[in-house]
Amino acid sequence: MSDEKRGGDYVYEALLDAGVDLLVGIPGTQTLPLDRTVVERDEMEYLMARHETAVPHIAWGYYESGGGVAATLTVPGPGDTNAMHGLKNASEDCVPILHVSADVNPEDRGKGPIHEIEADTFDNAVKANVAVESALELPAKLAGGIETALEPPTGPVRLGVPSRILDETVDAPAATVSPERTTWDAADDAAAAADLLADADRPVVYLGGGARRSPGATEAVRGLVEDLDAPVVASYKGKGVFPEDDDRFLGVTGSHLPAGAERVLDRADVVLALGTDFDGVTTAHWSLPMGEQLIHVTLDTSAVGASYEPEVAVLSDVADAVDSIREGLDGAGAGGWDGGAVGSAVRSEYRETLDAAGLFEDGAPLNTPGVIDAVRESTPREAPVAVDVGGFRLWAMQAFTAYDPERYVAAGSWAGMGVGLPAAIGAAFANPDEPVVCLTGDGGLMMCIHELHTAAEYDLDVTVVVSNNADYGVISKSPKIEQYTEGHQFTWGSPDFATVAEGFGCRGTRAESLGELREAGDDAVGRDGPDLIDVPIETDEQSAAEAADYESTIDLP
Repeated sequence: MSDEKRGGDYVYEALLDAGVDLLVGIPGTQTLPLDRTVVERDEMEYLMARHETAVPHIAWGYYESGGGVAATLTVPGPGDTNAMHGLKNASEDCVPILHVSADVNPEDRGKGPIHEIEADTFDNAVKANVAVESALELPAKLAGGIETALEPPTGPVRLGVPSRILDETVDAPAATVSPERTTWDAADDAAAAADLLADADRPVVYLGGGARRSPGATEAVRGLVEDLDAPVVASYKGKGVFPEDDDRFLGVTGSHLPAGAERVLDRADVVLALGTDFDGVTTAHWSLPMGEQLIHVTLDTSAVGASYEPEVAVLSDVADAVDSIREGLDGAGAGGWDGGAVGSAVRSEYRETLDAAGLFEDGAPLNTPGVIDAVRESTPREAPVAVDVGGFRLWAMQAFTAYDPERYVAAGSWAGMGVGLPAAIGAAFANPDEPVVCLTGDGGLMMCIHELHTAAEYDLDVTVVVSNNADYGVISKSPKIEQYTEGHQFTWGSPDFATVAEGFGCRGTRAESLGELREAGDDAVGRDGPDLIDVPIETDEQSAAEAADYESTIDLP
Protein backbone atom coordinates (compact mmCIF):
# COMPACT_ATOMS: atom_id res chain seq x y z
CA MET A 1 0.00 0.00 0.00
CA SER A 2 1.48 3.37 -0.98
CA ASP A 3 1.70 6.51 1.10
CA GLU A 4 1.70 9.81 -0.79
CA LYS A 5 3.84 12.60 0.71
CA ARG A 6 6.74 14.88 -0.16
CA GLY A 7 10.22 13.44 -0.46
CA GLY A 8 11.39 15.61 2.42
CA ASP A 9 8.80 13.95 4.64
CA TYR A 10 10.11 10.53 3.62
CA VAL A 11 13.64 11.50 4.61
CA TYR A 12 12.49 13.08 7.86
CA GLU A 13 10.39 10.10 8.91
CA ALA A 14 13.12 7.61 8.00
CA LEU A 15 15.53 9.54 10.23
CA LEU A 16 12.99 9.54 13.05
CA ASP A 17 12.49 5.81 12.61
CA ALA A 18 16.24 5.39 13.06
CA GLY A 19 16.13 7.26 16.37
CA VAL A 20 17.53 10.59 15.12
CA ASP A 21 16.40 13.57 17.20
CA LEU A 22 18.91 16.22 16.05
CA LEU A 23 19.64 17.61 12.60
CA VAL A 24 22.63 19.93 12.17
CA GLY A 25 22.74 22.05 9.06
CA ILE A 26 22.90 25.38 7.30
CA PRO A 27 19.94 26.28 5.10
CA GLY A 28 20.53 26.63 1.37
CA THR A 29 18.33 26.90 -1.67
CA GLN A 30 18.50 23.17 -2.35
CA THR A 31 18.01 22.11 1.29
CA LEU A 32 14.90 24.21 1.99
CA PRO A 33 12.36 21.41 1.34
CA LEU A 34 13.88 19.38 4.19
CA ASP A 35 14.75 22.41 6.35
CA ARG A 36 11.07 23.35 6.24
CA THR A 37 9.94 19.91 7.34
CA VAL A 38 12.31 19.85 10.32
CA VAL A 39 11.38 23.29 11.62
CA GLU A 40 7.63 22.81 11.08
CA ARG A 41 7.49 19.51 12.97
CA ASP A 42 8.62 19.14 16.57
CA GLU A 43 9.99 15.58 16.81
CA MET A 44 13.50 16.61 15.80
CA GLU A 45 15.62 19.60 16.82
CA TYR A 46 17.27 21.76 14.17
CA LEU A 47 20.70 23.15 15.08
CA MET A 48 21.97 25.78 12.66
CA ALA A 49 25.76 26.09 12.52
CA ARG A 50 27.71 28.96 11.02
CA HIS A 51 29.85 27.02 8.52
CA GLU A 52 29.58 23.62 6.90
CA THR A 53 32.97 22.56 8.25
CA ALA A 54 31.45 22.59 11.72
CA VAL A 55 28.26 20.73 10.80
CA PRO A 56 29.59 17.12 10.96
CA HIS A 57 31.91 17.98 13.87
CA ILE A 58 28.86 19.00 15.91
CA ALA A 59 27.10 15.74 15.02
CA TRP A 60 30.30 13.83 15.87
CA GLY A 61 30.57 15.50 19.30
CA TYR A 62 26.87 14.86 19.93
CA TYR A 63 27.33 11.12 19.35
CA GLU A 64 30.63 10.80 21.19
CA SER A 65 29.18 12.37 24.34
CA GLY A 66 26.15 10.09 24.49
CA GLY A 67 23.59 11.98 22.44
CA GLY A 68 22.98 9.30 19.83
CA VAL A 69 23.10 9.48 16.05
CA ALA A 70 22.55 12.90 14.48
CA ALA A 71 21.74 13.83 10.90
CA THR A 72 23.49 16.57 8.95
CA LEU A 73 22.26 18.55 5.96
CA THR A 74 24.16 20.64 3.41
CA VAL A 75 23.87 21.85 -0.14
CA PRO A 76 25.92 19.85 -2.66
CA GLY A 77 29.25 21.03 -4.04
CA PRO A 78 30.75 23.58 -1.63
CA GLY A 79 28.51 22.48 1.23
CA ASP A 80 29.44 18.84 0.80
CA THR A 81 33.15 19.49 0.32
CA ASN A 82 33.28 21.77 3.36
CA ALA A 83 31.67 18.96 5.35
CA MET A 84 33.95 16.28 3.91
CA HIS A 85 36.70 16.83 6.50
CA GLY A 86 34.27 16.14 9.34
CA LEU A 87 32.74 13.16 7.55
CA LYS A 88 36.17 11.63 7.06
CA ASN A 89 37.01 12.24 10.72
CA ALA A 90 33.77 10.46 11.67
CA SER A 91 34.62 7.63 9.30
CA GLU A 92 38.05 7.15 10.88
CA ASP A 93 36.43 7.21 14.34
CA CYS A 94 33.56 4.85 13.33
CA VAL A 95 30.96 7.46 14.29
CA PRO A 96 27.61 7.05 12.51
CA ILE A 97 26.33 10.27 10.93
CA LEU A 98 23.45 10.41 8.44
CA HIS A 99 24.56 13.12 6.05
CA VAL A 100 21.87 14.32 3.66
CA SER A 101 23.10 16.22 0.63
CA ALA A 102 20.38 18.07 -1.26
CA ASP A 103 21.96 16.89 -4.47
CA VAL A 104 21.83 18.18 -8.03
CA ASN A 105 18.79 16.92 -9.91
CA PRO A 106 19.63 13.91 -12.11
CA GLU A 107 18.28 15.51 -15.29
CA ASP A 108 20.60 18.53 -14.80
CA ARG A 109 23.84 16.63 -14.29
CA GLY A 110 26.54 17.43 -16.79
CA LYS A 111 24.92 20.73 -17.78
CA GLY A 112 26.68 22.87 -15.16
CA PRO A 113 23.92 23.56 -12.60
CA ILE A 114 24.95 25.45 -9.49
CA HIS A 115 27.04 23.43 -6.99
CA GLU A 116 27.36 20.41 -9.27
CA ILE A 117 29.97 17.88 -8.19
CA GLU A 118 30.50 14.26 -9.13
CA ALA A 119 28.78 12.06 -6.56
CA ASP A 120 31.66 9.58 -6.42
CA THR A 121 33.84 12.35 -4.97
CA PHE A 122 32.72 11.15 -1.53
CA ASP A 123 33.26 7.41 -1.98
CA ASN A 124 36.43 7.35 0.12
CA ALA A 125 35.31 9.85 2.77
CA VAL A 126 32.31 7.93 4.14
CA LYS A 127 31.35 4.38 4.94
CA ALA A 128 28.83 4.42 2.08
CA ASN A 129 27.81 6.99 -0.52
CA VAL A 130 24.17 6.49 -1.54
CA ALA A 131 22.87 8.39 -4.57
CA VAL A 132 19.10 8.55 -5.08
CA GLU A 133 18.23 8.71 -8.77
CA SER A 134 14.42 8.61 -8.67
CA ALA A 135 11.55 9.15 -6.27
CA LEU A 136 10.49 5.51 -6.47
CA GLU A 137 13.83 4.26 -5.13
CA LEU A 138 13.95 6.83 -2.33
CA PRO A 139 12.48 4.67 0.50
CA ALA A 140 14.65 1.62 -0.21
CA LYS A 141 17.86 3.62 -0.58
CA LEU A 142 17.12 5.61 2.56
CA ALA A 143 16.55 2.46 4.60
CA GLY A 144 19.63 0.74 3.17
CA GLY A 145 21.89 3.73 3.75
CA ILE A 146 20.71 4.27 7.32
CA GLU A 147 21.11 0.61 8.19
CA THR A 148 24.65 0.66 6.75
CA ALA A 149 25.55 3.59 8.99
CA LEU A 150 24.25 1.85 12.10
CA GLU A 151 25.66 -1.63 11.49
CA PRO A 152 29.01 -2.33 13.23
CA PRO A 153 31.56 -1.15 12.48
CA THR A 154 29.45 2.00 12.33
CA GLY A 155 30.28 5.04 10.24
CA PRO A 156 28.92 8.07 8.35
CA VAL A 157 26.78 7.56 5.27
CA ARG A 158 26.10 10.22 2.66
CA LEU A 159 22.54 10.22 1.35
CA GLY A 160 22.50 12.20 -1.89
CA VAL A 161 18.83 13.12 -2.37
CA PRO A 162 18.16 15.55 -5.24
CA SER A 163 16.45 18.74 -4.19
CA ARG A 164 13.59 18.17 -6.62
CA ILE A 165 12.83 14.79 -5.04
CA LEU A 166 12.87 16.37 -1.57
CA ASP A 167 10.23 18.84 -2.73
CA GLU A 168 7.94 16.77 -4.95
CA THR A 169 5.12 14.45 -3.97
CA VAL A 170 6.19 10.82 -3.89
CA ASP A 171 3.84 7.86 -4.13
CA ALA A 172 5.80 5.00 -2.61
CA PRO A 173 5.88 2.82 0.52
CA ALA A 174 7.29 4.44 3.66
CA ALA A 175 10.94 3.77 4.49
CA THR A 176 11.31 1.45 7.47
CA VAL A 177 14.69 1.15 9.18
CA SER A 178 15.51 -1.98 11.19
CA PRO A 179 19.23 -2.10 12.03
CA GLU A 180 20.31 -5.10 14.05
CA ARG A 181 23.43 -5.72 16.05
CA THR A 182 25.54 -8.41 14.43
CA THR A 183 27.11 -11.14 16.56
CA TRP A 184 30.23 -13.10 15.68
CA ASP A 185 31.24 -16.65 16.51
CA ALA A 186 34.87 -16.50 17.59
CA ALA A 187 34.69 -18.96 20.48
CA ASP A 188 37.76 -20.99 19.50
CA ASP A 189 39.98 -17.95 19.10
CA ALA A 190 38.69 -16.42 22.34
CA ALA A 191 39.51 -19.68 24.12
CA ALA A 192 43.04 -19.59 22.72
CA ALA A 193 43.38 -15.99 23.91
CA ALA A 194 42.19 -17.00 27.38
CA ASP A 195 44.81 -19.78 27.50
CA LEU A 196 47.60 -17.32 26.68
CA LEU A 197 46.43 -14.87 29.33
CA ALA A 198 46.00 -17.59 31.95
CA ASP A 199 49.69 -18.45 31.59
CA ALA A 200 50.91 -14.85 31.34
CA ASP A 201 53.12 -13.39 34.05
CA ARG A 202 53.20 -9.84 32.68
CA PRO A 203 49.97 -9.11 30.74
CA VAL A 204 49.08 -5.63 29.46
CA VAL A 205 45.66 -4.54 28.15
CA TYR A 206 45.65 -2.14 25.18
CA LEU A 207 42.35 -0.30 24.56
CA GLY A 208 41.44 0.93 21.10
CA GLY A 209 38.43 2.65 19.60
CA GLY A 210 36.55 -0.64 19.28
CA ALA A 211 36.38 -0.79 23.06
CA ARG A 212 34.68 2.61 22.96
CA ARG A 213 32.19 1.60 20.26
CA SER A 214 31.20 -1.83 21.53
CA PRO A 215 28.01 -1.78 23.66
CA GLY A 216 28.81 -3.03 27.14
CA ALA A 217 32.56 -3.06 26.58
CA THR A 218 33.39 -0.46 29.24
CA GLU A 219 32.09 -2.64 32.05
CA ALA A 220 33.48 -5.84 30.51
CA VAL A 221 36.96 -4.35 30.06
CA ARG A 222 37.08 -3.07 33.62
CA GLY A 223 36.12 -6.52 34.87
CA LEU A 224 38.82 -8.19 32.77
CA VAL A 225 41.48 -5.79 34.04
CA GLU A 226 40.47 -6.70 37.58
CA ASP A 227 40.71 -10.40 36.71
CA LEU A 228 44.19 -10.02 35.23
CA ASP A 229 45.44 -7.25 37.52
CA ALA A 230 47.07 -5.91 34.36
CA PRO A 231 48.36 -2.43 33.62
CA VAL A 232 46.43 -0.61 30.88
CA VAL A 233 47.33 1.60 27.94
CA ALA A 234 44.87 3.28 25.58
CA SER A 235 44.93 4.60 22.05
CA TYR A 236 43.56 8.07 21.32
CA LYS A 237 40.07 6.64 20.85
CA GLY A 238 40.39 4.21 23.75
CA LYS A 239 41.03 7.02 26.24
CA GLY A 240 38.34 7.09 28.90
CA VAL A 241 37.22 3.48 28.51
CA PHE A 242 39.28 2.67 31.61
CA PRO A 243 39.17 5.24 34.46
CA GLU A 244 42.51 7.01 34.59
CA ASP A 245 42.42 7.53 38.34
CA ASP A 246 42.86 3.76 38.65
CA ASP A 247 46.49 2.99 39.54
CA ARG A 248 46.78 0.50 36.70
CA PHE A 249 46.51 3.14 33.99
CA LEU A 250 49.84 3.80 32.22
CA GLY A 251 49.05 6.39 29.56
CA VAL A 252 47.95 6.98 25.97
CA THR A 253 50.04 5.50 23.20
CA GLY A 254 51.85 7.59 20.61
CA SER A 255 55.14 9.45 20.42
CA HIS A 256 54.24 11.08 23.76
CA LEU A 257 53.73 7.84 25.72
CA PRO A 258 55.81 8.11 28.93
CA ALA A 259 59.10 6.25 28.70
CA GLY A 260 58.19 4.05 31.64
CA ALA A 261 54.98 2.92 29.93
CA GLU A 262 56.92 2.03 26.80
CA ARG A 263 59.21 -0.11 28.94
CA VAL A 264 56.17 -1.90 30.35
CA LEU A 265 54.95 -2.73 26.83
CA ASP A 266 58.40 -4.00 25.96
CA ARG A 267 58.52 -6.15 29.11
CA ALA A 268 55.02 -7.63 28.66
CA ASP A 269 54.81 -11.30 27.79
CA VAL A 270 51.24 -10.92 26.46
CA VAL A 271 49.53 -7.76 25.17
CA LEU A 272 45.76 -8.01 24.74
CA ALA A 273 44.79 -5.36 22.15
CA LEU A 274 41.06 -4.65 22.09
CA GLY A 275 39.54 -2.94 19.06
CA THR A 276 42.49 -1.17 17.46
CA ASP A 277 44.00 -1.06 13.99
CA PHE A 278 47.46 0.01 15.27
CA ASP A 279 47.61 3.11 13.08
CA GLY A 280 50.81 5.10 12.70
CA VAL A 281 49.83 7.99 14.96
CA THR A 282 49.02 5.94 18.04
CA THR A 283 51.98 3.57 17.65
CA ALA A 284 54.61 6.29 17.01
CA HIS A 285 54.84 5.04 13.43
CA TRP A 286 54.80 1.42 14.53
CA SER A 287 57.85 1.81 16.77
CA LEU A 288 56.11 0.98 20.08
CA PRO A 289 56.73 -2.57 21.34
CA MET A 290 53.76 -4.91 21.71
CA GLY A 291 55.15 -7.52 24.09
CA GLU A 292 56.38 -11.00 23.36
CA GLN A 293 52.97 -12.26 22.21
CA LEU A 294 50.01 -10.28 20.92
CA ILE A 295 46.30 -11.04 21.05
CA HIS A 296 44.46 -8.82 18.58
CA VAL A 297 40.67 -8.41 18.92
CA THR A 298 39.15 -6.57 15.97
CA LEU A 299 36.24 -6.53 13.52
CA ASP A 300 38.53 -5.42 10.69
CA THR A 301 40.08 -8.44 9.00
CA SER A 302 42.41 -6.18 7.00
CA ALA A 303 44.00 -4.90 10.23
CA VAL A 304 45.15 -8.35 11.35
CA GLY A 305 48.89 -8.61 10.80
CA ALA A 306 49.07 -5.32 8.90
CA SER A 307 51.14 -3.56 11.57
CA TYR A 308 51.89 -6.15 14.28
CA GLU A 309 51.72 -9.92 13.87
CA PRO A 310 49.39 -11.48 16.44
CA GLU A 311 49.81 -14.82 18.12
CA VAL A 312 46.01 -15.00 18.26
CA ALA A 313 43.50 -12.94 16.27
CA VAL A 314 39.93 -12.78 17.54
CA LEU A 315 37.55 -11.44 14.90
CA SER A 316 34.84 -10.19 17.18
CA ASP A 317 33.10 -7.29 18.82
CA VAL A 318 35.12 -6.25 21.87
CA ALA A 319 32.42 -6.85 24.50
CA ASP A 320 31.64 -10.29 23.12
CA ALA A 321 35.33 -11.22 22.96
CA VAL A 322 36.05 -9.98 26.49
CA ASP A 323 33.07 -11.87 27.90
CA SER A 324 34.29 -15.07 26.23
CA ILE A 325 37.87 -14.54 27.41
CA ARG A 326 36.74 -13.94 30.99
CA GLU A 327 34.67 -17.10 30.86
CA GLY A 328 37.69 -19.01 29.56
CA LEU A 329 39.93 -17.67 32.30
CA ASP A 330 37.56 -19.00 34.95
CA GLY A 331 39.39 -17.21 37.76
CA ALA A 332 42.90 -17.84 36.45
CA GLY A 333 45.19 -15.19 35.00
CA ALA A 334 46.37 -12.86 37.75
CA GLY A 335 49.88 -12.31 36.44
CA GLY A 336 53.21 -12.08 38.11
CA TRP A 337 53.20 -8.33 38.47
CA ASP A 338 51.02 -5.98 40.45
CA GLY A 339 49.23 -3.84 37.86
CA GLY A 340 48.55 -1.04 40.31
CA ALA A 341 52.14 -0.89 41.50
CA VAL A 342 53.46 -0.87 37.93
CA GLY A 343 51.03 1.85 36.84
CA SER A 344 51.69 4.00 39.91
CA ALA A 345 55.43 3.80 39.34
CA VAL A 346 55.07 4.83 35.69
CA ARG A 347 52.77 7.77 36.38
CA SER A 348 54.75 9.00 39.40
CA GLU A 349 57.99 8.96 37.43
CA TYR A 350 56.34 10.82 34.55
CA ARG A 351 54.86 13.44 36.86
CA GLU A 352 58.18 13.95 38.63
CA THR A 353 59.89 14.41 35.26
CA LEU A 354 57.44 17.13 34.25
CA ASP A 355 57.75 18.79 37.64
CA ALA A 356 61.55 18.82 37.43
CA ALA A 357 61.26 20.55 34.05
CA GLY A 358 59.22 23.34 35.65
CA LEU A 359 56.07 22.54 33.66
CA PHE A 360 53.77 23.09 36.65
CA GLU A 361 55.25 26.44 37.70
CA ASP A 362 52.98 29.45 38.02
CA GLY A 363 53.42 32.81 36.36
CA ALA A 364 52.93 34.14 32.85
CA PRO A 365 53.38 32.64 30.37
CA LEU A 366 52.19 29.30 31.71
CA ASN A 367 53.06 25.80 30.57
CA THR A 368 50.42 23.42 29.29
CA PRO A 369 50.67 20.68 31.98
CA GLY A 370 49.97 23.24 34.70
CA VAL A 371 47.03 24.59 32.69
CA ILE A 372 45.63 21.09 32.26
CA ASP A 373 45.87 20.47 36.01
CA ALA A 374 44.01 23.68 36.75
CA VAL A 375 41.28 22.98 34.19
CA ARG A 376 40.82 19.43 35.51
CA GLU A 377 40.35 20.84 39.02
CA SER A 378 37.63 23.22 37.78
CA THR A 379 35.86 20.65 35.62
CA PRO A 380 33.24 18.45 37.32
CA ARG A 381 33.86 14.74 36.87
CA GLU A 382 30.58 14.29 35.00
CA ALA A 383 31.17 17.21 32.59
CA PRO A 384 31.92 16.31 28.96
CA VAL A 385 35.26 17.62 27.70
CA ALA A 386 35.92 18.17 23.99
CA VAL A 387 39.54 18.50 22.84
CA ASP A 388 40.74 20.09 19.62
CA VAL A 389 43.74 18.92 17.60
CA GLY A 390 47.19 20.42 18.13
CA GLY A 391 50.00 20.51 20.66
CA PHE A 392 47.53 21.00 23.52
CA ARG A 393 45.78 17.75 22.60
CA LEU A 394 49.00 15.72 22.86
CA TRP A 395 49.53 17.02 26.38
CA ALA A 396 45.87 16.38 27.24
CA MET A 397 46.14 12.78 26.08
CA GLN A 398 48.62 12.12 28.90
CA ALA A 399 47.87 14.72 31.53
CA PHE A 400 44.10 15.32 31.47
CA THR A 401 42.48 12.58 33.55
CA ALA A 402 39.51 10.94 31.81
CA TYR A 403 37.04 8.74 33.64
CA ASP A 404 34.46 7.74 31.03
CA PRO A 405 34.48 7.53 27.21
CA GLU A 406 31.44 9.77 26.84
CA ARG A 407 33.10 12.43 28.98
CA TYR A 408 36.21 12.78 26.81
CA VAL A 409 35.66 13.67 23.15
CA ALA A 410 38.74 13.78 20.95
CA ALA A 411 39.50 12.89 17.34
CA GLY A 412 41.49 9.83 16.46
CA SER A 413 44.27 9.64 13.93
CA TRP A 414 42.60 11.75 11.22
CA ALA A 415 43.79 14.66 13.38
CA GLY A 416 42.19 17.61 11.61
CA MET A 417 42.22 20.89 13.50
CA GLY A 418 39.10 22.92 14.24
CA VAL A 419 37.03 20.12 15.78
CA GLY A 420 37.02 21.15 19.45
CA LEU A 421 34.46 23.95 19.66
CA PRO A 422 31.93 22.33 17.29
CA ALA A 423 32.25 19.04 19.22
CA ALA A 424 31.65 20.90 22.47
CA ILE A 425 28.47 22.38 20.98
CA GLY A 426 27.31 18.89 20.06
CA ALA A 427 28.15 17.68 23.57
CA ALA A 428 26.17 20.56 25.07
CA PHE A 429 23.09 19.55 23.06
CA ALA A 430 23.58 15.93 24.16
CA ASN A 431 24.04 16.93 27.82
CA PRO A 432 21.88 20.01 28.45
CA ASP A 433 22.09 19.64 32.24
CA GLU A 434 25.91 19.49 32.41
CA PRO A 435 28.58 22.12 31.79
CA VAL A 436 30.84 21.33 28.84
CA VAL A 437 34.53 22.25 28.59
CA CYS A 438 36.45 22.71 25.34
CA LEU A 439 40.24 22.47 25.37
CA THR A 440 41.74 24.09 22.30
CA GLY A 441 44.81 25.83 21.00
CA ASP A 442 44.82 29.20 19.33
CA GLY A 443 45.50 27.64 15.93
CA GLY A 444 42.64 25.16 16.19
CA LEU A 445 40.21 27.76 17.48
CA MET A 446 40.92 30.10 14.56
CA MET A 447 39.64 27.34 12.26
CA CYS A 448 36.20 27.25 13.91
CA ILE A 449 35.94 30.51 15.87
CA HIS A 450 32.72 31.40 14.04
CA GLU A 451 30.96 28.73 16.10
CA LEU A 452 31.27 30.93 19.20
CA HIS A 453 28.30 32.68 17.66
CA THR A 454 26.40 29.37 17.58
CA ALA A 455 27.21 28.76 21.25
CA ALA A 456 25.96 32.26 22.11
CA GLU A 457 22.84 31.95 19.93
CA TYR A 458 21.75 28.80 21.79
CA ASP A 459 23.04 30.05 25.18
CA LEU A 460 25.05 26.85 25.69
CA ASP A 461 26.96 26.13 28.89
CA VAL A 462 30.30 25.73 27.11
CA THR A 463 33.61 26.94 28.54
CA VAL A 464 36.35 27.29 25.92
CA VAL A 465 39.90 27.27 27.33
CA VAL A 466 42.37 28.56 24.75
CA SER A 467 45.97 27.43 25.10
CA ASN A 468 47.42 30.50 23.40
CA ASN A 469 51.09 30.10 22.46
CA ALA A 470 50.80 32.31 19.36
CA ASP A 471 52.29 29.46 17.34
CA TYR A 472 51.51 26.37 15.31
CA GLY A 473 53.40 24.50 17.99
CA VAL A 474 53.06 21.00 16.55
CA ILE A 475 54.92 22.24 13.45
CA SER A 476 57.46 24.44 15.22
CA LYS A 477 58.36 21.60 17.58
CA SER A 478 58.51 18.93 14.91
CA PRO A 479 61.85 17.08 14.75
CA LYS A 480 61.91 17.97 11.03
CA ILE A 481 61.68 21.73 11.54
CA GLU A 482 65.44 22.34 11.42
CA GLN A 483 65.71 20.31 8.24
CA TYR A 484 63.26 22.51 6.37
CA THR A 485 63.20 25.97 7.91
CA GLU A 486 66.43 26.49 9.86
CA GLY A 487 64.58 26.94 13.11
CA HIS A 488 61.87 29.32 11.97
CA GLN A 489 58.74 29.01 14.09
CA PHE A 490 55.33 29.49 12.56
CA THR A 491 54.42 32.09 15.13
CA TRP A 492 51.74 34.67 14.71
CA GLY A 493 50.17 37.53 16.58
CA SER A 494 47.11 35.94 18.14
CA PRO A 495 44.00 38.09 18.37
CA ASP A 496 42.54 39.17 21.67
CA PHE A 497 40.36 36.11 22.02
CA ALA A 498 38.47 37.44 25.05
CA THR A 499 37.37 40.51 23.10
CA VAL A 500 36.50 38.42 20.05
CA ALA A 501 34.38 36.13 22.24
CA GLU A 502 32.49 39.10 23.66
CA GLY A 503 31.82 40.31 20.12
CA PHE A 504 30.14 36.98 19.38
CA GLY A 505 28.00 37.27 22.53
CA CYS A 506 30.10 35.10 24.90
CA ARG A 507 31.86 36.13 28.11
CA GLY A 508 35.60 36.58 27.64
CA THR A 509 38.36 36.36 30.27
CA ARG A 510 42.16 36.36 30.17
CA ALA A 511 43.97 34.26 32.80
CA GLU A 512 47.72 34.78 33.19
CA SER A 513 48.33 32.67 36.31
CA LEU A 514 47.16 29.29 37.54
CA GLY A 515 45.22 30.99 40.32
CA GLU A 516 43.41 33.24 37.84
CA LEU A 517 42.70 30.22 35.64
CA ARG A 518 41.22 28.20 38.50
CA GLU A 519 39.04 31.13 39.53
CA ALA A 520 37.93 31.78 35.95
CA GLY A 521 37.24 28.09 35.40
CA ASP A 522 35.19 27.77 38.58
CA ASP A 523 33.18 30.85 37.65
CA ALA A 524 32.59 29.70 34.06
CA VAL A 525 31.40 26.16 34.79
CA GLY A 526 29.24 27.44 37.64
CA ARG A 527 27.06 29.73 35.56
CA ASP A 528 24.86 29.50 32.48
CA GLY A 529 25.95 30.53 28.99
CA PRO A 530 29.19 30.36 27.01
CA ASP A 531 32.57 31.52 28.31
CA LEU A 532 36.03 31.78 26.78
CA ILE A 533 39.23 31.84 28.85
CA ASP A 534 42.35 33.01 26.99
CA VAL A 535 45.50 31.57 28.60
CA PRO A 536 48.96 32.74 27.42
CA ILE A 537 51.28 29.74 27.03
CA GLU A 538 55.08 29.62 26.80
CA THR A 539 55.81 29.42 23.07
CA ASP A 540 59.08 27.56 23.62
CA GLU A 541 57.78 25.00 26.11
CA GLN A 542 58.69 21.35 25.63
CA SER A 543 56.43 19.30 23.43
CA ALA A 544 54.62 16.33 24.94
CA ALA A 545 56.85 13.97 22.95
CA GLU A 546 60.04 15.65 24.16
CA ALA A 547 58.87 15.52 27.78
CA ALA A 548 58.08 11.79 27.49
CA ASP A 549 61.55 10.94 26.18
CA TYR A 550 63.46 10.45 29.43
CA GLU A 551 65.53 7.68 30.99
CA SER A 552 63.08 5.53 32.91
CA THR A 553 64.53 3.88 36.01
CA ILE A 554 61.47 2.22 37.55
CA ASP A 555 61.88 -1.39 38.68
CA LEU A 556 59.93 -3.94 36.66
CA PRO A 557 59.54 -7.66 37.41
